[in-house]
Amino acid sequence: MAKQIKALKCPQCGSVKKQNVKEDHYICNHCGTEYFLDNDDINVNIRHQYGDNGLDPKVKRVIILGLAGFLLLLFFASIIRNCGSSNSTSTAVYSAISTKEKSYVERIKGHLAFTAYNSSNPMLLFIIARGKDSFDRENAEYFARFYDPLKEKIVNDILLPGWKEDFYIQSRTFADSVLYICADKSNKVLKVDPAKNEVVDVTEAFFAGVPEFSSGIATLKFTQEVEGDGFRIMTNDGKEYYYYPLVRKIYKDHSERRNAGIGMSSLLPGAKSLIRYAISEKSRDYPDEKIQLLKYWYQHNPGYPIMLPYSYQVVWEKVYNYPKKSGVYYGSFPYIKKLFKEPRINKFVDLTPDRLYFDAKIEYQDSVNVYISGLPNANPEGNRYLQKIDTETGKIVWNYTPASDSYSFDTDMYGYAGGLVFAYYDRASTARTNRLIIMGNDGTIVKDINKDELFKK
Repeated sequence: MAKQIKALKCPQCGSVKKQNVKEDHYICNHCGTEYFLDNDDINVNIRHQYGDNGLDPKVKRVIILGLAGFLLLLFFASIIRNCGSSNSTSTAVYSAISTKEKSYVERIKGHLAFTAYNSSNPMLLFIIARGKDSFDRENAEYFARFYDPLKEKIVNDILLPGWKEDFYIQSRTFADSVLYICADKSNKVLKVDPAKNEVVDVTEAFFAGVPEFSSGIATLKFTQEVEGDGFRIMTNDGKEYYYYPLVRKIYKDHSERRNAGIGMSSLLPGAKSLIRYAISEKSRDYPDEKIQLLKYWYQHNPGYPIMLPYSYQVVWEKVYNYPKKSGVYYGSFPYIKKLFKEPRINKFVDLTPDRLYFDAKIEYQDSVNVYISGLPNANPEGNRYLQKIDTETGKIVWNYTPASDSYSFDTDMYGYAGGLVFAYYDRASTARTNRLIIMGNDGTIVKDINKDELFKK
């Protein structure tokens, strides 16, 4: 019988495409079926083999496509979630907090404000406590949160290692125009970097190499603002010092530090005028003298100790010319009428000679801005106002009183290039809220923030 020549097809799918494994053994290139020829009865024997996992290739393709689709969906969901997040990372000395699901509670421990980098807009810095609930103090972690109030956006979160629940944030802009922060009872100094919106630990840079600090720093805090750009320090061996880091000068006690900031003999070459503002006190020697808002010029060396007058020292009084020898004197002695006794104050003016002031105080000042608060009249139960005063003419630039029957201004206010940031507690509202106000230089309210609800979303 003549043999017929036929194409050898895969008995499973009919494909003629195959590869020869060994003599009379083939694997279909299309479906993967292995088959061979039985020469005795010319039968084609089939063995199914779907790869190592035993799955049909068609089923395998469906599974692979489904898995790929699922992974692609997760990828796009991750992109959308990250785009919607306002948190960013940082490489500051203090590492940035990584974004995670909000299964925690945040509390605002304090805030300050400064001018945002390369603009006249404000930037807010909050100290945030994060814990498992609002009562968690023991396990809470603390970080500095940079927040853009105009964009309503968290710019950066920086972890604050070693920060504690009872720390109170303090800040001071030194003569180098850098904003520094520290906490009372702490032993670290941080500087604010507005270009990167970070805080950087400068403790080592400030205090390294000073022999008196060789035992280590136990606690530090800023000197009072009227005393200049310094710190009051307790070392680990129990000694106290006053230290002025910009000029690296150390003073062993209050008297030594004070003497470096008063009188003309302690001035160094290159002294400059520092413009400051003060409100005078009622005078016993001259009771008819009105309370005055004063602008004065104080001679100083930047970075060194100063000794500006405390509020109770700005008062009209009789300064007697007593004999220089020691003793107790009786009788009449010549005197002069003086407002400022410190000889470094070589000039002053009354900014508002026609105004009356009641329980007035300066809330914030720098060389070109002054903001005051006070009562509208002698009634001690009146509502306090907040005003910006023109430092050249003495005129009121703007006047602000909250739309509430009962409120109190926060003690800390912060200037920025475009205006003032301040807070007040509204006791009259049903919810009793803490308000944070950003005021422009022209008196426009740039932002009114309910601080209690700020980061709860």
